[in-house]
Parts: sequence; structure tokens; C-alpha cells
Amino acid sequence: MRSGRAARQARKLSGAPSRAGRGRRLLAAGCAAAGLAVLAAACGPASGAASGPPHPTDTSTVTYALQPTTQATYIFPFVGATKPGSDFSVYNINDFQYQLYRPLYWFGHGVSPVLNPDLSIAYPPTYSGNQVTIKLKSTFKWSNGEPVDAQDVVFWMNMMTAENNLGNGYIGSSPGDLPSDVTNVRAVSQYEVTMNIVGPYSEAWFTNNQLSQITPMPIAWDVTASGPAHCATSVADCAAVYKYLDQQASSVSSYGTSKLWGVVDGPWKVQSLDSQGNLTMLFNDKYSGPVAPHHITKLIEVPFTTEGAEYNVLQDPTGSQVIDVGYLPTVDAPVPPAGADVGANPSSLPDYTLSPVYPWEIAYFPYDYSNPTSGPIFKQLYFREAFQDLVDQEGVISGPLHGYGKPGIGPVGDYPVTSYLSPALARKGDPWTLNIPAAKLLLSEHGWRQPAGGGPLTCADPGTGPKQCGPGVQAGAALNFNFIYASGQDFMESAARELASNASLAGMQINLTAEPFDDVVGAAFSATDHSWDLAEWGSWTYDPDYLPTGETLFQTNAPNNAGGYSDQTNDADITATLDARTPDAFSQAMYKWQDYLAGQLPVVYMPIRPVLTEAIKGLDIGVQNSALMITPEMWFYR
Repeated sequence: MRSGRAARQARKLSGAPSRAGRGRRLLAAGCAAAGLAVLAAACGPASGAASGPPHPTDTSTVTYALQPTTQATYIFPFVGATKPGSDFSVYNINDFQYQLYRPLYWFGHGVSPVLNPDLSIAYPPTYSGNQVTIKLKSTFKWSNGEPVDAQDVVFWMNMMTAENNLGNGYIGSSPGDLPSDVTNVRAVSQYEVTMNIVGPYSEAWFTNNQLSQITPMPIAWDVTASGPAHCATSVADCAAVYKYLDQQASSVSSYGTSKLWGVVDGPWKVQSLDSQGNLTMLFNDKYSGPVAPHHITKLIEVPFTTEGAEYNVLQDPTGSQVIDVGYLPTVDAPVPPAGADVGANPSSLPDYTLSPVYPWEIAYFPYDYSNPTSGPIFKQLYFREAFQDLVDQEGVISGPLHGYGKPGIGPVGDYPVTSYLSPALARKGDPWTLNIPAAKLLLSEHGWRQPAGGGPLTCADPGTGPKQCGPGVQAGAALNFNFIYASGQDFMESAARELASNASLAGMQINLTAEPFDDVVGAAFSATDHSWDLAEWGSWTYDPDYLPTGETLFQTNAPNNAGGYSDQTNDADITATLDARTPDAFSQAMYKWQDYLAGQLPVVYMPIRPVLTEAIKGLDIGVQNSALMITPEMWFYR
């Protein structure tokens, strides 16, 4: 979840079958990077993993397996733009923060990544000219008894304004986004907020990608070390309040005892979180939203170092370690019959029920366009075409993914099915199937030659002509790249090794390094770290920007634009999409943008893979959410 929704920008990285969402997550294997969108993964449970008798002996508790090398990292829901990418991952946002502090609008209605009015704190917004009105439900309360009201929304907006003015801002927002695109934000009554939108806008975009970023904050947080402050009513007080809250959020071990973080409006509150990522949350009996009868009252989130380690526990539900809700690694999934879709085959785990869902995300990895050595090479479209020719998406799907996957075809996800995908791209399928000879030909046609002493191809004909290496590429520059990818997931390891092998046949050398998810995300979204050329964390979940309009990931200078892609035509097309005032104009602008950017290959597209959730028999977790939002308050044992 950075991931995964920038002149305007957004969020979540997800690294497992995302959850990213920003994020995976977002992000959003990935991400999410909100969400970042991001992938995760495989060796033995992290130290301190919960243990005990198998369920459903204890029908009040669920142990939930986190994706490999991911965990809760940061409790304060206002994640500043300078915070690590892992704080904005699908895993930290959706599995942790949203359980405690509900966003203004909740997304995901079954498998559709759309606004869910029933689980939202506010009613759907209404528009009149350039004014938007938000009416909150009067039923939601903070755990200290105070109402969740209009001033809590203004509190968030004031903090966005203050931090934006200081050059920090909210990590899910892009230049030109909230709060810069609104004026006159005010609480006109206890449960009603109005604001005026600056300039033209699409209503769908503003609801799905702007208001979706807001998380109301309790007045109990309007404090500094010196005592009460007034950020909720005065922007001038907000910088000091943010600094104090950020400092308090740095003490992970205090989350369970903190009076600040104990004020929640979500269904859960922290009992404990240790440095290893073992998280225990208890049900908030003051929660005002919908819950299932006889729902669980304790949720234990357990980290794992690899997906193989998690799978070992799933295979022995009577052992000393227990997982009630986990995930089936695709490399361990039974291969579905020819022509069958995900979920058509029975789970290979007889004590669990398989509940698959394709996340609302795109799977990709970026080039580091800002890298002083490799960046000029990556900026050449012919090179990106050649590189995508080396990616065997169908081979990854039929091989390590065991048939569970959909090829990535562009900047908008084609699964689950929505109206957002360009008809031209939907008809085309994967236009970049494995073609090593085509890649070799493109490189040779643009001045790349094998050195006399061997090794990767080098630029033998520098220059800007149509048959030369291209602007900025120096004579002797070599196709030798450092590729970092998230450790712990067998399918990602297999895909990375195959890509390196294919690349070697085309004259490239790719140096593979597996690193923890957080490290990969940290490097990819750093403005100064150019130790990498290619970085794969997994995916980007469309969250909290659920409309895949591109400003989050592909606009120049967007905070979540890992690698720093920049294209003036792309920027103009994105702006036209966001400014479209009618549904028809929005759709046409959206399709025009996609059709252009898909051919530009700003990133390396990879297969989207489903989340293969496993729930222990007898536990009802309902329909999985394609936006990767979990609702444990609705889980119960039958």
C-alpha cells in the first residue's frame, strides 16, 4: 500500500498476494507503497509466534498469519511523507491501523472494489457545484465515549495542511491533491463538513481518491508534550501536535498501555505488540459499527520469515503452533484443471477452507530512472520494450504460481472486472509475451554490441539517432543491473531467477539479491538510494486511492512514483482524467491515458496473483474483500 494511489498522489504497497495495498497495498506486492499494493514470505515462524491448542477449542480467538517478513510497524494513521514505505504498506494500514481507527470511507463490497456505505463512518458525499458535503453517521463513538464528528474530520484536514506547508504532508497524497485542492474546510454542524474544491474535478475521482484518504482523529490526540493544543481548530498548532504524536508512535512497546492510542473508534484495540511483530488485539466493546453475533473477541497476528514456514504450521493444525486464518502459498497449491479458474480446485489442506480472491491491484517492479548509471538506459523506450520481452508471465503463472494468476497488461488492473479498464487493453491480452530474439534484435538495432572480452552488451554507438543508444547513454555503458527483490516467497525467487536467465540470453547481466520486504520498499521509495536498478516487492494495491487514475504511481514527482518515471504526455493525460466533470468524459480520458501509458512501459509488468486465504474448518470469515480490507469483527465460529 504506497500503495497503491502523483501532480496529485497516493498509496499502498502490498507484498503478498496483497493484502497492498497503499497497498496491497498497496503497494500492494504489494506495496501497496499504499497502498504502498507488496509481497511477503518463507522459513519458520518469527520468534515469539503464538502457540496453543488447535481451534475451535477457543472460539473467542483467531490467530492470523501475516505475510512473510511483514508486520505492524506504526500506529499513528497519519503517516507522514518522510516515513518508511513499510509504514504505508497494506499490512500496516489494513491489517493494523484500520482495525483501530476507521477511515472516513470504507471500500470493498464483496469482490468489487467500490465504496461500502454500510461500513463507512460517513454517508456517501454529495456535490453541488464546487462544494462537497460530508455527513457523518451519529452512531459512531470513540472508546472514551466522545462522538466521531465533523471536528474530527477537520482535525485531519488541518494536520494535512500544516504538514503540507512544511513540505512533509501525508504519504498518500500527491502534489496538487488534498489539502491543496480544497479551501474553506469547516464543520457546519456536529456531523456535517463542507469544503470547496479548487478547479474542475471528477466526482468519482474526488470521492475515491481524495476523501478516501481521510481518517477522523479524536480530540484526545490534539495534544503536545506540554498539554492540550488546538490543531482541530487552528492549523498553526498542528505541526507541534504531529511531531508529538509521531514521537509517541515510535515506541512500539507502549502501544498496548498508551492512553493516546487506546482511544479508538474501530472494532479493535491493542493489547500488545512486540519488536518481533507479534500483535494481540482485543475487541473494543464500545465499537458502534456492524458486528457478527458471537464474533471473536481476540485477534492475534503472527509474523513469519517465509511462506514455507507458515505453510508448515498450516499442515499440522493440532501442533503446538496454530493458525486459524492463513494463506496457501501458490507453489504448494494443487494445480487446477485446464481451463478452470482460481478456487475451482479443492484446498490441499483438509482442515481448512480455501477462500480465494484477486486483489484490486497491479503487479510490477520499477526501474530506477534517477540512477546516474542505469537511468539513461531505462529512459529509452526501445530498452523497456526489450526488457518486457524477457518477462515470461505465462511461464510464471503456469509454473511457480500453479495456474493462479493473470498477466499484467498495463497501469490498470484487469481483475476483478471493472469499467475502469480500457476496452482496447481488455481485448489485447498480454501484448508482451516472452520473446528473447525480439529483445536481442531491438538492442542490436540501437547500438549495443558484445565486447571482445565477453560480458554483457555495451553501448558501441552512442548518440540520439534512431539507431543509436539514445540520449544520455554513454559509450561503453553496460547492460549490468542490480535487482533486489523481497525474500521469503518461493514464486518470486523462481520468477527472478528465470528473468535473469532470459536476460543473459539477450546479453544482459542481472545481479540478484533477496532482501526483507521492508528493505526493498525502503530502497525503492528512497530519493537518495541508488544502489539498485530494479526493485521488486510484489504489487501495488489501489488503496486508499481506489480509482486507478495514475496520479499516485506514474505522475512526475508523485511520492509513490518509485524510480522517478516522468513523461509530459502521461502527466497531461492524467490531469485530463482527474478534471473530467461528466462520467462519459471521465471514461474517455481514462481510456486515452491507459492506452498511451501501456505502450510506454513505465514499469516492468508482472502477473497479478490471488490471495489464497485458508480459514480453519468451522470459522466463518465471509466473502474476501478485493481491496484487501479485513473485518475480523465479522468472523465467528459456527
